[in-house]
Amino acid sequence: MPSNWEKIQNKVKDELSDAAATIKKYFKIGKGKMDVRSINHLLNDTFQELGIEVCNQITTEKNGDIRQNPKVKSLIEKINQLKQSIKDEELEIKEIRKGAVP
Repeated sequence: MPSNWEKIQNKVKDELSDAAATIKKYFKIGKGKMDVRSINHLLNDTFQELGIEVCNQITTEKNGDIRQNPKVKSLIEKINQLKQSIKDEELEIKEIRKGAVP
């Protein structure tokens, strides 16, 4: 039969283990939020670059469809990838909050 001291030690170990798991969970959520911010920053930069490219093409009066410009196509593809990355990160944060990810 465990002594009172052993019971206290086991209780403290259990509490510390729970606290460590909670800290790890919130650390992952914080990291995910920082990743979303970073991706949002890249997304804004890409939108700005796309706007500059479109403006340049319009002001230089190049003939043709802007959407056929290879640089515009590339930027739009990058924007779509970044948007998907944000969705993925937000889903991961949601799963962590639910406790599905250790």
